Amino acid sequence: MINTFKVVNRKIELPTYDEKVSIYFFGDIHRFAKSCDVDRWHWFLKKAREHVEQDPDRVFFFGMGDYDDFASTREKADLSKMHETTIETFDEMNETRTRVLAKEMSFMRGKVLGLIEGNHHWVYVNGGTTTMDLASRLDAEYLGWLCHYTLRFEFANRNTRPCDVHFVLCHGKAGGKTAGITINQVSDMKLIFPVANVFAMGHDHQRGAWPQNVLVPSKKSNGETKIKQLRQFLCRSGSFKKAYEANTAGYEIGRLLKPADLGAIRLDFSFHRDRKDGNDDIILDITSVV
Repeated sequence: MINTFKVVNRKIELPTYDEKVSIYFFGDIHRFAKSCDVDRWHWFLKKAREHVEQDPDRVFFFGMGDYDDFASTREKADLSKMHETTIETFDEMNETRTRVLAKEMSFMRGKVLGLIEGNHHWVYVNGGTTTMDLASRLDAEYLGWLCHYTLRFEFANRNTRPCDVHFVLCHGKAGGKTAGITINQVSDMKLIFPVANVFAMGHDHQRGAWPQNVLVPSKKSNGETKIKQLRQFLCRSGSFKKAYEANTAGYEIGRLLKPADLGAIRLDFSFHRDRKDGNDDIILDITSVV
């Protein structure tokens, strides 16, 4: 739900460190809105399914919120004043929509690392949200509004150290029209979690992955301190909601917002072992596909 913070830890086992793991970040589908680009959404699902079929143990997903488009946070406050039977009708409609969406995404079951809550969702009479419902149907973790998520990669050779990758995930905030503002809003999360590897937001419908580097102290195996670079990615997860189609209305038009670069993003994680100069470390490499 809004303003909920969660901390999640998960392990992924790999036979060797000579492996590549791919994680897709998708969101802001607004699936049942007229402006949803359903063809593009289905194309993304097709390509993601093919990737899963090719490498079923190395492909995972994070959902970044706004899977449907039923009501914004402000609208839900007004809808809560309706008669109980009317709310029950909306419950049934939204459960049906969620079931359809879960069926479309069924090949992801067990591979969704978690679903972030967005600002467009329905709250059922029982207090749960459609995002919670979707997470349950996909055997996925519900991540709340903001989540610190640690993936520990463990290798079959127990002499090889595990590698922790830290993600900070939030549906996000928006307010501004320039690319710089889009990136800076993600970068703001570094003030709270300065040494995470990946910072990801949705919400503003922009799509991109921007690498940055910071310097952090580290210990060699002989006890000496060294300074190493930590590569971090600032990510916006994109959208599947169209804008600026002829003879249509939309808030993007009224606010003269940029049209979204529709689609999702993917980060690939690979590893190598560094045993030089008194080190014995697993070095993480992250590359982006946008």
